[in-house]
Amino acid sequence: MYRFQLASHGMGAGACLALSGIDMALWDIRAKAAGVPLYRLLGGARKGVPAYAGGVSLGYQPPDELVEEARTSLEKGYKAVKLRVGDSPARDIGRMRAMREAFGPSLEILTDANIGYSVEDVRRVMPAMDELAIGWLEEPFPAHDYRNYRSYREAKTFGRTPLAAGENHYTRFEFNRVIEDGAITILQPDLSKCGGITEALRIAAMASAYKLPIHPHSSMTGLNHAATIHFLAAIDNGGYFEGDVSRANKFRDELVANPGEIDKDGRVWPLEAPGLGLEVNEDFIAGHPAIEGPGYV
Repeated sequence: MYRFQLASHGMGAGACLALSGIDMALWDIRAKAAGVPLYRLLGGARKGVPAYAGGVSLGYQPPDELVEEARTSLEKGYKAVKLRVGDSPARDIGRMRAMREAFGPSLEILTDANIGYSVEDVRRVMPAMDELAIGWLEEPFPAHDYRNYRSYREAKTFGRTPLAAGENHYTRFEFNRVIEDGAITILQPDLSKCGGITEALRIAAMASAYKLPIHPHSSMTGLNHAATIHFLAAIDNGGYFEGDVSRANKFRDELVANPGEIDKDGRVWPLEAPGLGLEVNEDFIAGHPAIEGPGYV
């Protein structure tokens, strides 16, 4: 498990997760003291943020079951979905093709390999991704595998589908290396991991100079979701909000009120109450104390 956490989360996780939480809390306090919603304090305007349905194919289900699960999200209003790939190139292609045939060109299909691909796997799936107009291929390799082994740089030559990463990159200094390397063009900082709202604003400003979009990764909590929506409403190169369509997520639904309700046009909106716009359920925290061991929230 120790090796797995390093592979998926990188070397900077512990300190940056702690700093991110403190930074997010300070921004919430500052906006509440000013009596304004966070997006206004950040210089943003109230606007709808496009969202995609995440976690659709977590179980690598058969194509027909995947299509039905995706249909549920589309009926709620989503115009984009993200599929889990990394099972095998052939089965992944079958699922992507089934989705495109079922919903046509109007559906934005994104993919996430969760570091499950080899370079050869990407070589095999990229032609199909190009044919099916897949929006991006996210994290085919570990976050640190972009300079020493050049996997991302090599994979970029296989086709037109953009490579995405960032949920396991920490601070603007790591993102600076990613941008300069030029292989990853969809940047996905996570406000709960990259250093908080302050550092995410720096990353977004740096990316805007290169005309690169920011599509944040969303950790599981409603606090992260609310902060991310405020952040996207305040930057000029903001992209998708990662909507959480997982079942029975207590950190989304019971720790706070769910801030990421989708509207009929596939958008989410920043909350209007001061700060993040949420109050933490202290009874929930008392009833679910932290335990030692790896976590992912």
